[in-house]
Amino acid sequence: SPNKTWEGFIGGWIGTMVAGWHLSRFMAQYTWMTCPTNSFSLLPSKLECELDPVFQPATNIVPSQIFELVPSALVQMIPGVVRICMVDGDSNDLTACVSGEDRHTHHHFELMVKNVYPVQIHALGLSLFASFVAPFGGFLASAIKRAYRLKDFASYIPGHGGMMDRMDCQLLMALCTWVHYNTFVKMTTVSVPKMLFMYKLMKESDQEEFLRQIGAL
Repeated sequence: SPNKTWEGFIGGWIGTMVAGWHLSRFMAQYTWMTCPTNSFSLLPSKLECELDPVFQPATNIVPSQIFELVPSALVQMIPGVVRICMVDGDSNDLTACVSGEDRHTHHHFELMVKNVYPVQIHALGLSLFASFVAPFGGFLASAIKRAYRLKDFASYIPGHGGMMDRMDCQLLMALCTWVHYNTFVKMTTVSVPKMLFMYKLMKESDQEEFLRQIGAL
C-alpha cells in the first residue's frame, strides 16, 4: 500500500510494545481477565479462582544470552544490570565484578527484574511478533485480492471494505498466540477428552498396560 511508511511501521512497533507491557499488567489485576469461566449470564457475578502464577507478581531474571546480542557499553547503561566475573578464570567461581581487580574476568551480564507479572514478559513477545510478523498476514490477504483483481473482500464498512479487510493480520497472529500459549504459558493442557483421544491411538497392548497402571493408582 502506498500509504504505509517506515515511520508508521516503527511507530507501531514501539506503541505496540509499550501498550502490551502496561495493558497486560493492568488487566492481570481483574478476575474477569484471569479466571476461566464456562457460564454466561445477563448479570454476571464476581469470579473467584486460584490465580495462575503467570498473573502474579514475581522476580524474573533476564536471560544473559540476550545481552550478548547488544554491545557491552550499551548493556552497562541499563539500570540494575550487574556484571558477573570469573575469579582466576574459573567458570564455577562467579562473583560481581570489582573494578581494578586483576583476578576478575568478565563472564556475563545479569539483570533481576522485581515485581513484574510474568504475563508482561509474554505480552512483550506477542507484541514483538504482532509488530514484525503479523503484518505479513495483511500482505498475504492483499496478494489474494490482487490475484482476483479485487480492492476489498467486501463492502460492509464504508471506506475500509469488509470484516476480513480489518482482520487480515489475525491470520498469523491467531496461530502465533495459540503456539505461544501451548508452548510457554500452559505447557501441560491435559483434559479428559484429550486423554480419551490419546487412549484410542494406542495399540491394544498399550491400552491394557494403561488400564493396569490406572487401576494401581
